[in-house]
Amino acid sequence: MEPQSPPPPASPFNPAPRPVVPQGGGGCSKPLIVGCVVVFLVGAVALLGGLWYVTTHAAALLQWSFQQTETSVLAQLPKDVTPEERANLQQAFADVRQALRDGKVPLERLQPLQFKMLEIARKGSSVTRQDVVDLTRSMEELAGKGGRPTP
Repeated sequence: MEPQSPPPPASPFNPAPRPVVPQGGGGCSKPLIVGCVVVFLVGAVALLGGLWYVTTHAAALLQWSFQQTETSVLAQLPKDVTPEERANLQQAFADVRQALRDGKVPLERLQPLQFKMLEIARKGSSVTRQDVVDLTRSMEELAGKGGRPTP
């Protein structure tokens, strides 16, 4: 017979003696491992499903993103922008959206315009009239409409 080790001393905060834990039962329990594997598999399926959705609906997602940026830019136009310049900007947005729908705009040509729109959207209330004119001209060029003369 092996001599049994004495139980550990009682804690000063909890005077009840601690139970003796048998040796050799360490590691993760089976339910914990199964649960982790299930969570990993569900996450992997969700990631693959998301990637599939993005690849099959890329054009619609791009249109939605473009619409959101347009709303943001139009909401922060400066007060010195004329109604004609505002209408030109809205028409330029519509022309680019139509060109995207028709597949006339390669995505690599769209990226500099997206950076310019994000820069304007981040400016907030410090957007200038010249920023609006430049953005309108860039969008018209991208859509193939040619730049309108600026006043």
